[in-house]
Amino acid sequence: MIFFIIFVALLAGSTAFALWKGGAPERLAAAFYWTAWLVTIFANPIGATRWQNIEIGYLLIDFMLLLALTWLAVKANRIWPMPAAALQLIIVLGHVAKMLDPRLLGSAYAIMSVFWPYLQLSILAIGTWLHWRRTRTQGAVPSWSSFSRG
Repeated sequence: MIFFIIFVALLAGSTAFALWKGGAPERLAAAFYWTAWLVTIFANPIGATRWQNIEIGYLLIDFMLLLALTWLAVKANRIWPMPAAALQLIIVLGHVAKMLDPRLLGSAYAIMSVFWPYLQLSILAIGTWLHWRRTRTQGAVPSWSSFSRG
């Protein structure tokens, strides 16, 4: 239960900070994370067999978040979305590992799927802080890369 409380606090804090001080990419990422988390709540299986079999609902949600973060990493004029998308890829690959080897321990599967979002939200907070600091010293910075506009 303590990990859930820590996660919700980190989700609320990092996304609120992104909405308050971030640019468009940080705000979009905040929306992506909240949407994924809220949909995950409804896809949450109930019962003692959780993480013993492939979690198809979580796989689909995590894959959609991977697509969104990858899109953000390509389009945004920021560095932080790249490691966030890479961590999301690790989460999706955790689902694939369970799919390929059903004998994978449920605890290992859960750790591969649940641990990385803590780092992703920390990366969002750090990326938001770096953006905020850069705009204070250098003025307005384009949110989107010139590559993505072309």
